[in-house]
Amino acid sequence: MAIVTVYVVQSRETGDFLYPSDSGDVGHTPYLNEAGLFFERDEAIETALEEIGENFIVFGFLKDV
Repeated sequence: MAIVTVYVVQSRETGDFLYPSDSGDVGHTPYLNEAGLFFERDEAIETALEEIGENFIVFGFLKDV
């Protein structure tokens, strides 16, 4: 096992988190436990800019993988 940093994205406007949907798109959920995990901060920011615009926050967490 290894501990890595993962990132989640939250909209400041709605409070929703981004997650990858089954269709390959990005969805929105109000639940942190359903949020998608990004392994690269830059990827999280890119996705947030595309999906939310500029009103978002990126959180980093440590996770066992």
